[in-house]
Amino acid sequence: MDRQLKLHKQGFNRMIPVVLLLAVILSFVSGLRATPASDEVKPAYALVNCRIYTMSGQPIEKGTIVIRDGLIETVGPVEKITVPPDAEVIEASGLNAYPGLISAHTNLFLEVKEQTQPPSPEEFLTAYTQPSEPQEFPDLLIFKEIKPKKQTIESYHKAGFTTVVVVPNRGIFQGQSVVLNLNSENPNQMVLKQPWALHLNFTTERGLYPSSLMGTVAFIRQKLYDTQHYALHLQKYNSSPLFLKRPEYDPFLEALVPFVVEKKPVVFQCNNQEDIKRALRLVNEFRLNAILTGCNEAWRVAGQLKAAKIPLLVTLDFRPPTTSIYSQQGEATRKKAETEIYPANPATLFKEKINFALTTFGLSESSFLKNLQAAIKAGLPAEAALKALTVEPARILGLDKQLGSLEPGKIANIILTKGELFDEKTKVVRVFVDGIVFSYEEKGQ
Repeated sequence: MDRQLKLHKQGFNRMIPVVLLLAVILSFVSGLRATPASDEVKPAYALVNCRIYTMSGQPIEKGTIVIRDGLIETVGPVEKITVPPDAEVIEASGLNAYPGLISAHTNLFLEVKEQTQPPSPEEFLTAYTQPSEPQEFPDLLIFKEIKPKKQTIESYHKAGFTTVVVVPNRGIFQGQSVVLNLNSENPNQMVLKQPWALHLNFTTERGLYPSSLMGTVAFIRQKLYDTQHYALHLQKYNSSPLFLKRPEYDPFLEALVPFVVEKKPVVFQCNNQEDIKRALRLVNEFRLNAILTGCNEAWRVAGQLKAAKIPLLVTLDFRPPTTSIYSQQGEATRKKAETEIYPANPATLFKEKINFALTTFGLSESSFLKNLQAAIKAGLPAEAALKALTVEPARILGLDKQLGSLEPGKIANIILTKGELFDEKTKVVRVFVDGIVFSYEEKGQ
Protein backbone atom coordinates (compact mmCIF):
# COMPACT_ATOMS: atom_id res chain seq x y z
CA MET A 1 0.00 0.00 0.00
CA ASP A 2 2.82 2.39 0.95
CA ARG A 3 4.58 1.59 -2.31
CA GLN A 4 1.41 2.34 -4.34
CA LEU A 5 0.89 5.64 -2.48
CA LYS A 6 4.51 6.57 -3.14
CA LEU A 7 4.14 5.83 -6.88
CA HIS A 8 0.92 7.87 -6.99
CA LYS A 9 2.66 10.87 -5.41
CA GLN A 10 5.56 10.57 -7.85
CA GLY A 11 3.12 10.54 -10.78
CA PHE A 12 1.29 13.57 -9.40
CA ASN A 13 4.58 15.43 -8.94
CA ARG A 14 5.53 14.70 -12.56
CA MET A 15 2.21 16.18 -13.75
CA ILE A 16 2.68 19.53 -11.95
CA PRO A 17 5.12 21.00 -14.52
CA VAL A 18 2.86 19.85 -17.37
CA VAL A 19 -0.20 21.47 -15.75
CA LEU A 20 1.73 24.67 -15.13
CA LEU A 21 2.95 24.72 -18.75
CA LEU A 22 -0.61 24.24 -20.03
CA ALA A 23 -1.78 27.08 -17.77
CA VAL A 24 0.90 29.39 -19.15
CA ILE A 25 -0.02 28.48 -22.76
CA LEU A 26 -3.74 29.02 -22.12
CA SER A 27 -3.02 32.36 -20.49
CA PHE A 28 -0.90 33.41 -23.47
CA VAL A 29 -3.56 32.35 -25.99
CA SER A 30 -6.22 34.13 -23.94
CA GLY A 31 -4.07 37.26 -23.99
CA LEU A 32 -3.78 37.05 -27.76
CA ARG A 33 -7.54 36.80 -28.14
CA ALA A 34 -7.99 39.85 -25.95
CA THR A 35 -5.68 41.98 -28.12
CA PRO A 36 -7.66 44.88 -29.70
CA ALA A 37 -8.27 44.66 -33.45
CA SER A 38 -6.32 47.88 -33.94
CA ASP A 39 -3.13 46.11 -32.82
CA GLU A 40 -3.47 43.28 -35.30
CA VAL A 41 -0.82 43.00 -38.00
CA LYS A 42 -2.09 44.67 -41.17
CA PRO A 43 -1.12 43.59 -44.71
CA ALA A 44 2.30 44.63 -45.97
CA TYR A 45 3.04 45.21 -49.64
CA ALA A 46 6.21 45.79 -51.61
CA LEU A 47 5.87 47.50 -55.00
CA VAL A 48 9.05 46.61 -56.84
CA ASN A 49 10.76 47.76 -60.04
CA CYS A 50 8.48 50.76 -60.67
CA ARG A 51 9.46 54.29 -61.66
CA ILE A 52 8.67 56.41 -58.58
CA TYR A 53 7.68 60.08 -58.61
CA THR A 54 8.26 60.90 -54.96
CA MET A 55 7.59 64.68 -55.38
CA SER A 56 10.38 65.29 -52.85
CA GLY A 57 13.23 64.87 -55.33
CA GLN A 58 14.10 63.44 -58.72
CA PRO A 59 12.12 60.38 -59.93
CA ILE A 60 13.61 57.02 -58.94
CA GLU A 61 13.99 55.13 -62.21
CA LYS A 62 13.74 51.65 -60.68
CA GLY A 63 12.53 51.62 -57.12
CA THR A 64 10.68 49.86 -54.35
CA ILE A 65 7.93 51.11 -52.05
CA VAL A 66 7.12 49.14 -48.90
CA ILE A 67 3.66 49.70 -47.38
CA ARG A 68 2.73 48.58 -43.89
CA ASP A 69 -0.29 49.32 -41.71
CA GLY A 70 -1.59 51.86 -44.24
CA LEU A 71 1.62 53.91 -44.24
CA ILE A 72 4.72 54.10 -46.42
CA GLU A 73 7.44 52.24 -44.55
CA THR A 74 10.33 52.74 -46.97
CA VAL A 75 10.89 54.03 -50.48
CA GLY A 76 14.05 54.04 -52.59
CA PRO A 77 16.05 52.37 -55.36
CA VAL A 78 15.61 48.59 -55.55
CA GLU A 79 19.26 47.94 -54.69
CA LYS A 80 18.94 49.87 -51.42
CA ILE A 81 15.60 48.48 -50.18
CA THR A 82 15.28 45.04 -48.58
CA VAL A 83 11.82 43.59 -49.11
CA PRO A 84 10.42 42.36 -45.76
CA PRO A 85 9.75 38.60 -45.72
CA ASP A 86 6.10 39.10 -44.71
CA ALA A 87 5.33 41.58 -47.52
CA GLU A 88 3.21 40.64 -50.51
CA VAL A 89 5.39 41.47 -53.52
CA ILE A 90 3.68 43.33 -56.37
CA GLU A 91 5.78 43.30 -59.52
CA ALA A 92 5.44 46.80 -60.99
CA SER A 93 8.02 46.69 -63.77
CA GLY A 94 7.02 49.09 -66.55
CA LEU A 95 4.62 51.01 -64.26
CA ASN A 96 4.86 54.50 -62.80
CA ALA A 97 4.10 55.21 -59.12
CA TYR A 98 2.70 58.61 -58.15
CA PRO A 99 1.20 60.07 -54.98
CA GLY A 100 -2.58 59.82 -55.11
CA LEU A 101 -4.14 62.94 -56.61
CA ILE A 102 -6.12 65.36 -54.43
CA SER A 103 -9.18 67.33 -55.54
CA ALA A 104 -9.72 70.07 -52.95
CA HIS A 105 -13.21 71.03 -54.17
CA THR A 106 -15.95 68.57 -55.11
CA ASN A 107 -19.65 68.04 -54.42
CA LEU A 108 -19.26 64.25 -54.32
CA PHE A 109 -21.70 62.01 -52.48
CA LEU A 110 -24.30 64.76 -52.02
CA GLU A 111 -27.83 63.84 -53.03
CA VAL A 112 -29.83 66.43 -54.93
CA LYS A 113 -33.04 67.12 -53.08
CA GLU A 114 -35.84 67.30 -55.59
CA GLN A 115 -39.09 69.18 -54.99
CA THR A 116 -41.91 66.65 -54.76
CA GLN A 117 -44.57 68.96 -56.16
CA PRO A 118 -44.67 72.42 -57.76
CA PRO A 119 -45.57 75.39 -55.56
CA SER A 120 -49.15 76.58 -55.46
CA PRO A 121 -49.97 79.90 -57.21
CA GLU A 122 -50.16 81.55 -53.78
CA GLU A 123 -46.75 80.19 -52.73
CA PHE A 124 -45.24 81.21 -56.07
CA LEU A 125 -46.61 84.77 -55.79
CA THR A 126 -45.44 85.11 -52.18
CA ALA A 127 -41.92 83.92 -53.00
CA TYR A 128 -41.51 86.42 -55.82
CA THR A 129 -43.14 89.46 -54.20
CA GLN A 130 -42.19 89.21 -50.51
CA PRO A 131 -38.43 88.79 -49.89
CA SER A 132 -37.71 86.53 -46.95
CA GLU A 133 -34.64 85.73 -44.89
CA PRO A 134 -32.05 83.62 -46.73
CA GLN A 135 -31.61 79.99 -45.76
CA GLU A 136 -28.04 79.89 -44.49
CA PHE A 137 -26.07 76.98 -43.04
CA PRO A 138 -22.77 78.11 -41.42
CA ASP A 139 -23.11 75.39 -38.79
CA LEU A 140 -23.75 72.65 -41.35
CA LEU A 141 -21.18 69.85 -41.23
CA ILE A 142 -21.49 68.44 -44.73
CA PHE A 143 -20.04 65.16 -43.47
CA LYS A 144 -23.49 64.41 -42.04
CA GLU A 145 -25.06 64.54 -45.51
CA ILE A 146 -22.63 62.51 -47.61
CA LYS A 147 -23.59 59.11 -48.97
CA PRO A 148 -20.51 57.49 -50.55
CA LYS A 149 -21.09 55.24 -53.55
CA LYS A 150 -18.77 52.54 -54.83
CA GLN A 151 -19.24 53.51 -58.49
CA THR A 152 -18.24 57.13 -57.82
CA ILE A 153 -15.21 56.07 -55.78
CA GLU A 154 -14.01 53.74 -58.53
CA SER A 155 -14.43 56.38 -61.24
CA TYR A 156 -12.30 58.79 -59.23
CA HIS A 157 -9.70 56.08 -58.61
CA LYS A 158 -9.43 55.48 -62.34
CA ALA A 159 -8.74 59.17 -62.80
CA GLY A 160 -5.97 58.93 -60.18
CA PHE A 161 -7.74 60.56 -57.23
CA THR A 162 -7.42 59.16 -53.72
CA THR A 163 -8.42 62.22 -51.65
CA VAL A 164 -11.25 64.73 -52.08
CA VAL A 165 -12.78 67.66 -50.24
CA VAL A 166 -16.57 67.55 -50.18
CA VAL A 167 -18.03 71.06 -50.09
CA PRO A 168 -21.60 72.19 -49.28
CA ASN A 169 -23.42 73.70 -52.25
CA ARG A 170 -26.35 75.75 -50.93
CA GLY A 171 -26.66 79.34 -49.79
CA ILE A 172 -24.21 82.16 -49.14
CA PHE A 173 -22.81 80.78 -45.89
CA GLN A 174 -22.81 77.25 -47.25
CA GLY A 175 -21.38 75.30 -44.32
CA GLN A 176 -18.25 73.36 -43.44
CA SER A 177 -16.41 70.91 -45.70
CA VAL A 178 -14.77 67.57 -44.96
CA VAL A 179 -11.59 65.96 -46.33
CA LEU A 180 -12.00 62.30 -47.29
CA ASN A 181 -9.71 59.46 -48.33
CA LEU A 182 -11.50 57.35 -50.94
CA ASN A 183 -10.81 54.07 -49.15
CA SER A 184 -14.30 52.57 -48.70
CA GLU A 185 -18.01 53.32 -48.62
CA ASN A 186 -17.89 53.88 -44.85
CA PRO A 187 -17.80 57.66 -44.15
CA ASN A 188 -16.22 57.24 -40.71
CA GLN A 189 -13.26 55.34 -42.19
CA MET A 190 -12.79 57.96 -44.91
CA VAL A 191 -12.36 61.11 -42.79
CA LEU A 192 -8.98 62.87 -42.86
CA LYS A 193 -10.09 66.25 -41.51
CA GLN A 194 -13.52 67.13 -40.15
CA PRO A 195 -14.40 69.91 -40.60
CA TRP A 196 -11.83 71.58 -42.84
CA ALA A 197 -13.16 75.05 -43.75
CA LEU A 198 -16.19 77.33 -43.88
CA HIS A 199 -17.42 77.99 -47.43
CA LEU A 200 -19.03 81.19 -48.73
CA ASN A 201 -20.55 81.88 -52.12
CA PHE A 202 -21.45 85.21 -53.75
CA THR A 203 -24.88 84.05 -54.81
CA THR A 204 -28.33 85.56 -55.05
CA GLU A 205 -31.77 84.02 -55.33
CA ARG A 206 -34.85 85.59 -56.73
CA GLY A 207 -37.52 86.18 -54.12
CA LEU A 208 -35.05 85.93 -51.25
CA TYR A 209 -32.94 88.52 -49.49
CA PRO A 210 -30.36 89.44 -50.67
CA SER A 211 -31.53 89.55 -54.30
CA SER A 212 -28.50 91.44 -55.65
CA LEU A 213 -24.75 90.96 -55.48
CA MET A 214 -24.43 94.28 -53.64
CA GLY A 215 -26.90 92.95 -51.10
CA THR A 216 -24.99 89.65 -50.82
CA VAL A 217 -21.73 91.44 -50.02
CA ALA A 218 -23.53 93.66 -47.49
CA PHE A 219 -25.11 90.58 -45.90
CA ILE A 220 -21.72 88.82 -45.59
CA ARG A 221 -20.03 91.93 -44.21
CA GLN A 222 -22.76 92.49 -41.62
CA LYS A 223 -22.55 88.89 -40.39
CA LEU A 224 -18.76 89.13 -40.08
CA TYR A 225 -19.03 92.35 -38.08
CA ASP A 226 -21.78 90.84 -35.93
CA THR A 227 -19.51 87.86 -35.23
CA GLN A 228 -16.66 90.09 -34.09
CA HIS A 229 -18.98 92.00 -31.75
CA TYR A 230 -20.59 88.78 -30.48
CA ALA A 231 -17.21 87.19 -29.73
CA LEU A 232 -15.97 90.33 -27.96
CA HIS A 233 -19.11 90.48 -25.79
CA LEU A 234 -18.72 86.80 -24.90
CA GLN A 235 -15.07 87.28 -24.01
CA LYS A 236 -15.83 90.21 -21.70
CA TYR A 237 -18.73 88.41 -20.05
CA ASN A 238 -16.75 85.20 -19.49
CA SER A 239 -13.79 87.06 -17.99
CA SER A 240 -15.91 89.21 -15.64
CA PRO A 241 -19.69 88.66 -15.69
CA LEU A 242 -20.51 91.01 -12.78
CA PHE A 243 -22.86 93.84 -13.81
CA LEU A 244 -22.81 92.66 -17.44
CA LYS A 245 -25.87 91.52 -19.34
CA ARG A 246 -25.55 87.91 -20.42
CA PRO A 247 -25.12 87.64 -24.24
CA GLU A 248 -28.02 85.99 -26.03
CA TYR A 249 -26.93 82.75 -27.67
CA ASP A 250 -26.86 83.03 -31.47
CA PRO A 251 -26.20 79.71 -33.27
CA PHE A 252 -25.43 81.47 -36.57
CA LEU A 253 -22.74 83.70 -35.09
CA GLU A 254 -21.51 80.94 -32.80
CA ALA A 255 -20.73 78.87 -35.90
CA LEU A 256 -18.75 81.75 -37.42
CA VAL A 257 -16.56 82.53 -34.39
CA PRO A 258 -13.88 79.86 -35.11
CA PHE A 259 -13.44 81.24 -38.64
CA VAL A 260 -13.74 84.98 -38.07
CA VAL A 261 -12.00 85.24 -34.68
CA GLU A 262 -9.87 82.09 -34.38
CA LYS A 263 -8.85 82.31 -38.06
CA LYS A 264 -9.72 78.82 -39.23
CA PRO A 265 -9.85 78.57 -43.05
CA VAL A 266 -12.59 80.42 -44.96
CA VAL A 267 -13.07 79.52 -48.62
CA PHE A 268 -14.74 82.00 -50.99
CA GLN A 269 -16.27 80.58 -54.16
CA CYS A 270 -15.32 82.95 -56.96
CA ASN A 271 -17.28 82.38 -60.16
CA ASN A 272 -15.74 85.29 -62.07
CA GLN A 273 -13.15 88.05 -61.75
CA GLU A 274 -15.54 90.36 -59.85
CA ASP A 275 -16.09 87.67 -57.20
CA ILE A 276 -12.32 87.51 -56.74
CA LYS A 277 -12.18 91.26 -56.17
CA ARG A 278 -15.09 91.07 -53.69
CA ALA A 279 -13.40 88.27 -51.79
CA LEU A 280 -10.05 90.09 -51.62
CA ARG A 281 -11.72 93.18 -50.14
CA LEU A 282 -13.47 91.12 -47.44
CA VAL A 283 -10.32 89.14 -46.66
CA ASN A 284 -8.33 92.34 -46.22
CA GLU A 285 -11.05 94.04 -44.16
CA PHE A 286 -11.53 91.16 -41.70
CA ARG A 287 -8.05 89.64 -41.95
CA LEU A 288 -9.42 86.21 -42.69
CA ASN A 289 -7.37 83.04 -43.23
CA ALA A 290 -8.75 82.76 -46.74
CA ILE A 291 -8.60 80.54 -49.79
CA LEU A 292 -10.32 81.28 -53.11
CA THR A 293 -11.95 78.52 -55.15
CA GLY A 294 -13.33 78.37 -58.69
CA CYS A 295 -11.13 81.16 -60.07
CA ASN A 296 -11.30 80.29 -63.78
CA GLU A 297 -10.89 84.05 -64.40
CA ALA A 298 -7.92 84.42 -62.07
CA TRP A 299 -5.75 85.34 -65.06
CA ARG A 300 -7.73 88.59 -65.43
CA VAL A 301 -6.73 89.79 -61.93
CA ALA A 302 -3.33 88.07 -61.63
CA GLY A 303 -1.63 91.23 -60.34
CA GLN A 304 -4.03 91.57 -57.39
CA LEU A 305 -3.76 87.87 -56.57
CA LYS A 306 0.02 87.96 -56.65
CA ALA A 307 0.04 90.87 -54.20
CA ALA A 308 -2.53 89.18 -51.91
CA LYS A 309 -0.60 85.88 -51.69
CA ILE A 310 -3.78 83.88 -51.07
CA PRO A 311 -3.89 80.20 -52.12
CA LEU A 312 -6.20 79.34 -55.02
CA LEU A 313 -8.22 76.21 -55.80
CA VAL A 314 -8.54 76.50 -59.56
CA THR A 315 -11.21 74.67 -61.51
CA LEU A 316 -10.49 73.43 -65.03
CA ASP A 317 -14.02 74.32 -66.09
CA PHE A 318 -13.26 76.45 -69.13
CA ARG A 319 -16.79 77.74 -69.70
CA PRO A 320 -16.73 81.56 -69.55
CA PRO A 321 -18.96 82.97 -66.78
CA THR A 322 -22.23 84.53 -67.92
CA THR A 323 -20.85 87.90 -66.79
CA SER A 324 -17.83 87.60 -69.09
CA ILE A 325 -17.61 89.63 -72.29
CA TYR A 326 -16.84 86.35 -74.05
CA SER A 327 -20.29 85.05 -73.14
CA GLN A 328 -22.02 88.19 -74.33
CA GLN A 329 -20.58 88.45 -77.84
CA GLY A 330 -22.18 85.42 -79.41
CA GLU A 331 -21.67 81.67 -79.61
CA ALA A 332 -18.55 81.81 -81.78
CA THR A 333 -16.72 84.13 -79.36
CA ARG A 334 -17.76 82.03 -76.37
CA LYS A 335 -16.53 78.81 -78.01
CA LYS A 336 -13.21 80.39 -78.95
CA ALA A 337 -12.70 81.61 -75.38
CA GLU A 338 -13.55 78.15 -74.04
CA THR A 339 -10.99 76.42 -76.25
CA GLU A 340 -8.22 79.04 -76.50
CA ILE A 341 -8.34 81.59 -73.67
CA TYR A 342 -9.59 79.96 -70.48
CA PRO A 343 -7.38 76.82 -70.81
CA ALA A 344 -4.37 79.14 -70.40
CA ASN A 345 -5.52 80.29 -66.93
CA PRO A 346 -3.32 77.80 -64.97
CA ALA A 347 -0.30 78.53 -67.19
CA THR A 348 -0.66 82.26 -66.50
CA LEU A 349 -0.83 81.66 -62.74
CA PHE A 350 2.26 79.45 -62.96
CA LYS A 351 4.20 82.12 -64.85
CA GLU A 352 3.16 84.71 -62.26
CA LYS A 353 4.34 82.38 -59.46
CA ILE A 354 0.92 82.34 -57.80
CA ASN A 355 0.28 79.31 -55.58
CA PHE A 356 -2.64 77.20 -56.75
CA ALA A 357 -4.08 73.71 -56.72
CA LEU A 358 -6.26 72.25 -59.46
CA THR A 359 -9.70 70.82 -58.68
CA THR A 360 -12.44 68.83 -60.38
CA PHE A 361 -15.10 71.34 -59.29
CA GLY A 362 -17.85 71.63 -61.89
CA LEU A 363 -16.52 68.73 -63.97
CA SER A 364 -16.86 64.99 -64.28
CA GLU A 365 -13.65 63.05 -63.76
CA SER A 366 -13.41 62.26 -67.50
CA SER A 367 -13.88 65.90 -68.58
CA PHE A 368 -11.36 66.95 -65.93
CA LEU A 369 -8.63 64.78 -67.50
CA LYS A 370 -9.48 66.08 -70.97
CA ASN A 371 -9.32 69.68 -69.77
CA LEU A 372 -6.10 69.03 -67.87
CA GLN A 373 -4.48 67.91 -71.11
CA ALA A 374 -5.79 71.12 -72.73
CA ALA A 375 -4.24 73.21 -69.92
CA ILE A 376 -0.90 71.48 -70.44
CA LYS A 377 -1.08 72.14 -74.18
CA ALA A 378 -1.84 75.79 -73.34
CA GLY A 379 1.46 76.14 -71.50
CA LEU A 380 1.13 74.61 -68.03
CA PRO A 381 4.20 72.35 -67.47
CA ALA A 382 3.25 68.75 -66.68
CA GLU A 383 5.47 68.87 -63.58
CA ALA A 384 3.57 71.94 -62.33
CA ALA A 385 0.25 70.22 -63.05
CA LEU A 386 1.35 67.23 -60.95
CA LYS A 387 2.36 69.50 -58.06
CA ALA A 388 -0.99 71.29 -58.32
CA LEU A 389 -2.73 67.95 -57.76
CA THR A 390 -0.48 66.59 -55.01
CA VAL A 391 1.95 68.82 -53.10
CA GLU A 392 -0.01 72.09 -53.36
CA PRO A 393 -3.46 70.85 -52.30
CA ALA A 394 -1.87 68.89 -49.43
CA ARG A 395 -0.21 72.10 -48.24
CA ILE A 396 -3.38 74.19 -48.62
CA LEU A 397 -5.38 71.59 -46.68
CA GLY A 398 -2.80 71.53 -43.90
CA LEU A 399 -2.15 67.85 -44.62
CA ASP A 400 1.31 68.06 -46.16
CA LYS A 401 2.76 65.88 -43.38
CA GLN A 402 0.38 63.08 -44.38
CA LEU A 403 -0.23 63.51 -48.12
CA GLY A 404 1.18 64.88 -51.36
CA SER A 405 4.45 62.96 -51.71
CA LEU A 406 5.82 59.43 -51.41
CA GLU A 407 7.95 59.54 -48.28
CA PRO A 408 8.40 57.21 -45.28
CA GLY A 409 5.77 57.76 -42.61
CA LYS A 410 3.17 59.31 -44.89
CA ILE A 411 -0.22 57.80 -45.71
CA ALA A 412 0.06 55.14 -48.42
CA ASN A 413 -2.04 56.87 -51.08
CA ILE A 414 -0.39 55.68 -54.29
CA ILE A 415 -1.43 55.19 -57.90
CA LEU A 416 0.28 52.87 -60.37
CA THR A 417 -0.12 53.83 -64.01
CA LYS A 418 0.67 52.26 -67.33
CA GLY A 419 2.14 55.25 -69.12
CA GLU A 420 2.93 58.82 -68.05
CA LEU A 421 0.16 60.13 -65.82
CA PHE A 422 -1.24 62.86 -68.07
CA ASP A 423 -0.86 61.09 -71.41
CA GLU A 424 -4.11 60.55 -73.28
CA LYS A 425 -3.82 56.74 -73.38
CA THR A 426 -2.51 56.23 -69.83
CA LYS A 427 -4.40 53.80 -67.59
CA VAL A 428 -4.46 53.65 -63.81
CA VAL A 429 -3.99 49.95 -63.04
CA ARG A 430 -3.74 49.92 -59.24
CA VAL A 431 -4.64 52.32 -56.48
CA PHE A 432 -3.66 52.25 -52.81
CA VAL A 433 -5.68 54.34 -50.37
CA ASP A 434 -4.63 54.15 -46.72
CA GLY A 435 -2.66 51.08 -47.85
CA ILE A 436 -5.82 49.34 -49.11
CA VAL A 437 -5.29 48.04 -52.63
CA PHE A 438 -7.77 48.42 -55.49
CA SER A 439 -7.01 46.73 -58.81
CA TYR A 440 -8.24 48.12 -62.13
CA GLU A 441 -6.16 45.98 -64.46
CA GLU A 442 -8.12 44.86 -67.48
CA LYS A 443 -8.04 41.22 -68.53
CA GLY A 444 -5.11 40.47 -70.76
CA GLN A 445 -2.94 43.29 -69.36
